[in-house]
Order: sequence, then structure tokens, then C-alpha cells
Amino acid sequence: MNDLASIINAQNARPIWRKLRASIVPIVSNEDYREIESVVNSLCNDIKINRYIPEICHGYLGYPKSSGCTRFVPIISKEDLTIYYLLALSFQDYLVKDLPGVYGAWRSVPMNANKELDLSSIQSEEDAVENEVIDPYFSDTLSKKAWFKNWSSFTELMAETCRDSTIGNYVLVSDIANFYDTIDINRLCENLRSDIQGHNDSISLLKHFLQYWDRRVKGYIPSSKGIPQEIISDASRMLANYYLRYFDEKFIDLCRSSKVTYIRWADDIVIFGSSPRKLENIMHRGSRLLLNIGLNLNAAKTRHYTRVEYREYRVLDLLDHINSGSVQKYETELKRIVKRHPSKPCRIDTVIKASLNMLSKHKDARTLFSKNFLDQELAKFENLSMLNEGQLWKKCLILGNIEKNIRRDIEILIAYPYAAPRATYISFLAKYNKRLVGLGLDLNFIRRSIEKIKSYSGSSEIVEKICCPRAVKNIG
Repeated sequence: MNDLASIINAQNARPIWRKLRASIVPIVSNEDYREIESVVNSLCNDIKINRYIPEICHGYLGYPKSSGCTRFVPIISKEDLTIYYLLALSFQDYLVKDLPGVYGAWRSVPMNANKELDLSSIQSEEDAVENEVIDPYFSDTLSKKAWFKNWSSFTELMAETCRDSTIGNYVLVSDIANFYDTIDINRLCENLRSDIQGHNDSISLLKHFLQYWDRRVKGYIPSSKGIPQEIISDASRMLANYYLRYFDEKFIDLCRSSKVTYIRWADDIVIFGSSPRKLENIMHRGSRLLLNIGLNLNAAKTRHYTRVEYREYRVLDLLDHINSGSVQKYETELKRIVKRHPSKPCRIDTVIKASLNMLSKHKDARTLFSKNFLDQELAKFENLSMLNEGQLWKKCLILGNIEKNIRRDIEILIAYPYAAPRATYISFLAKYNKRLVGLGLDLNFIRRSIEKIKSYSGSSEIVEKICCPRAVKNIG
């Protein structure tokens, strides 16, 4: 218990509770935060006398994927997330290892990375999160600056690789099927015991949490597979990347000896080489390596590209022009993308988020064409639903007509059954209420907007009983 006492305490828990208090599902209230000492002390006592078992989670927050498919993120209790996070963060120096071409495993308490980037323009956590251009699931990470640095390193390497003719003209991409859900808990914890000496109590407690966190579905039957895709994302992200270390080390050696370039972000795998057949052979051998740890690739998401096609798919030229601040080149490339999309698919989500960044920083980029592009694309649920609070604020500043657009946004969101976009929009209205009022919006309109979302969210206890009441209370 000695190592646990130094890990699980109120002082260490405070940053986690502050993050939970500010998340899109604020399961920690101001009143809860004032009671953190007594809650954590009680939790420690339960652990000491072997009475601790994870609580039944609040429910699940649905994130839209495509064609009705949904990612359900469990909203785990603050007590259980305290244990999970403090244990995972205590292991992070062992969990995160810099490997060539492997990204998505940043430390939540940042340390010096191998590849330092110029982040002088990123002054705060808020600046970093508003520059996000990927999955909104990662929006609540504990260290957004560390996230942004890792993501920037990844995109920079991807752009350099797509420009490099010496690596071959072909690309094969895939991802790991049901990654978090198929991680073997026993294998994960045995690997931890092998790599981290003298922390048996901590690893045993982590295993206990992982076996029983999903009692809402599985009751008292211990799980053998699966770690939670929880609301902050850091703990599971670090454990998941650690679980792939065996694969990464073997696959890096395989690719290097075969003159193939390997890049990974989280569960997305990209390889570059001289021929499609060669890449298929390497991917097959990679599948065998994944089989050894109980994982497999997603055949439905495996695609061939040429290097040029992949560069266009990932809109890397557009990102280059945005990073350089070239307004004219940005608009020229945006017009090219719009002309060829959707007949030639690309990461339109990246185009939208990157354009929000560009137009928010460069007012001269707010041309009729670029604003019309954003207005039309963000009238579609699949695009509006992926924005975080900071991006929704940028949308207001860029497009204007704030009250009209908020009304439109809400009508779009309530037409679909997904709780996560509604929770995000409620959080946006609450967090940015003073700025919105400063732009002429009536506070009562903001309250009514939140209540309208609530009135259409009866199927989501999380939105109805946690998100809306806390938002209204915070507005005052």
C-alpha cells in the first residue's frame, strides 16, 4: 500500500478533478471539488481494506462515426477516474517510449521529445486545443500543448514523406480493428509487471479497475479484454500505445530491412514503398505480429494510394499554406479541393478545422468563397458534430449572424440521436457565454438554447441530468 499512498491522494487528484469539472460532461461540480480531500481519503480507505470496486458508470456518450455507427464513450465516476488516472500517470515514463515514426503517445506531463518543434505561436492550452484538426474524442486531453506538439511532429513527418520520391510511389493504409475493445487485460498487466519492478500493488489495482469498470453492462463478471475510451482519453491512450510496443519494435525492424517506411498515429497505420504487392506482403506480416497480441487489422479500412493521391487525400498542401500564413495560396488550394471533392474524397474534416484556424487568424482570408465554404459544410450534421467548443466559437466569429446560426446549429444537432455533439454545444454555450453576450447575444437566449437541447435529449441521462443543469448553473 506504501506506493499507492504516494500515488493516490488529494493533491495528485486535483488536476484530474479540475479537468473533469471543465470537460463537456462535468461530472465534478464546484461543490464536489471542495470535498476532494474527504472523497479521496475514503477511496484510499476502501482500497486499503480491499473494499474498493469500480462504480457503475453514469452512462455512455455517443459520438457519431459514419452511417449510424457510434462510438460509445463511458462516463466513469470521478472516484474511479481518479484511481485510473493516478495509476496510469505514475507509469507514464515506462508507458511512453519514443520510437521512429510512432505517434499518439505523448506524455500528459510533457518531457523533452526527440524532435523539438517551434511552438512559440502556441501560448496556452486553449490555443493548442483550438488548433486541433483531428478526432474530437481527444479534445479533453490533460495536456493539449503536448498533444499539439505530437500531432505537429506527425503531420510534419507525413508531409516530408509524401514529398520524398526516394521512398517509393505507393502507400498502403489501415487501422487496428476495435483496438481498445480487444486489448487483453491479463497480457497488458503481465507486461507491466515485467517492465515495471516494485509496483505490484499499483498494477494489481489497475487490473482490478480494468476488469470491473464496465459493470453497467457486465455486472460482476470480470472482463478479460477491453480498456475504456474514457472522456479525457490520456490514461487509455498511454496504455493502448504501450500495448503496441511489441508490435512497433518488430514491425519497425521488418519495414527497415524491407526498405519500407512505417508511420503510425494511435491505431492508424501507414506504410510507404516501391510497389503495391510489396506493401501488401509487409502488411500481411504485420497482421501476423498483431495476431500474437490478440489484435488484427480492419480490412474495410485498408486502402491503396499513390504518394500524390495520399498527399491530396490528407490535404497536406492546404496545411502547408495555412502553416506559412499564405492567404492567396490557401484560397487557391481550397478552390482546388472543393472542385475535386466529393468525386475525389479527401479529409474534408481536416479542411474545415484547418480553415477555421486560418480564417480566425487572418481576417483577409475571410473571402466570400472561404466563408461560403464553411457555411455550407457546417450546415451538415457530420461536419458540425465534430467541432469542439473553441472551433464553435471561431465559427461564430467568422460567419457572424450569431443568433441565427446558433438556432440553425441546434436544429441540426437535435435532428440526430447522438449525445456527444449536444454535450459539446451545451459546454460551448456555457463556457463562452460572456464572450457571446459581448457580441450582443442575450443571456436569456443562451439559457433557452440550452433548455431546448435538453428538451430533445430525454434518451440521454448524461445530457439531461449532468450537462444541462451544470451549464445553466454556471451561467447564473
